[in-house]
Amino acid sequence: MSDYFLRAHTSKGYVSFAEDTVKNFKDTIVLSGGSKKLREELLNSLVNNDGQGADADTRYIHLVDGQTLDGISFGRELLILAEHPQHRLEFKDAHWVNLDDCIHSQGIQSSLEESYSKIKETEASVHRFFQEGKAIHEKKEELYLKGMDFSKADQAAEDVIALMFQDADQARKSSSPYSEESLFGGATAFGPVNFIDEITRPLNNRLIIKGRSGSGKSTLMRKVVKHAEVNGLSVMAFPCGLDPDSLDMVVLPDLGFAILDGTAPHVINPSREGDQVIDMFERCMDPEVEKRYENELQELSHAYQEKMKAGTAALKAVLELENEVDRKIAACVDQASFTSLAESLNKKISG
Repeated sequence: MSDYFLRAHTSKGYVSFAEDTVKNFKDTIVLSGGSKKLREELLNSLVNNDGQGADADTRYIHLVDGQTLDGISFGRELLILAEHPQHRLEFKDAHWVNLDDCIHSQGIQSSLEESYSKIKETEASVHRFFQEGKAIHEKKEELYLKGMDFSKADQAAEDVIALMFQDADQARKSSSPYSEESLFGGATAFGPVNFIDEITRPLNNRLIIKGRSGSGKSTLMRKVVKHAEVNGLSVMAFPCGLDPDSLDMVVLPDLGFAILDGTAPHVINPSREGDQVIDMFERCMDPEVEKRYENELQELSHAYQEKMKAGTAALKAVLELENEVDRKIAACVDQASFTSLAESLNKKISG
């Protein structure tokens, strides 16, 4: 079973890939209402169903703490996903299960609304810090780009595509190729979290891309995506958890191949058979650029880290508010109604 994020707090604000992901499933169930812990309890009851029914093969993790279960899926048949009160889902053909039906919340409704308002305000602070951090990161990219040889970057892309697609003609392609986006990790209240090793464990080959800011890692991956789609292959693209306009990993299930950014904050080094490394800095950049702008790069790196720390602290404040909501709702749960709802949903997905 692999873990993913479908939602994240980024430099672009709150970002969700849930609406696109649902298109790849036959059926969808949305868990609305309740709290993150109550929704997780229901999801866990579906996963740990005493061996009855189908087994979930994918877990979707809560974007703030990087730990709480936020959704599960069963192959391409069924997606079950929690809705967050402050970020509504817009699914037209889903089956909705409202956990508020199990809660006596009349006496705490105004208190809950106050908590949700504070969460939204604090989330805005997270986004602002990350946006400021991204702006600093772009200044680093501008300096590194002064040492970039774009012709060498183009050649590196050609070499990568030749390597990754050399067995494409013999590959067992899916009869219904799909293209989807999700996140292998992101910023959380406890710092950056990633599930790269879990997601890539079934694959035979990993191409690990190293390099500095602006060395063409994301551009290279977009070329891989385009080439795969043109050739009728399924594609799983993983945008950056800080900048969702940039790609950090691409998985080609039909080829058993992944290409990924192995640099901080998700450092991946070759650790198993089938791992290869391409260093875009060594291949495409003049190393003198780091000496020429050494002081500026150090100052920008320090400023960037400070913004990331501030964003993480704000996420921790969001989590504290969410935990407060958990406690308020836990005191008002009608356990008999919750048990009945869980049993009914278990029968639905097992039948």
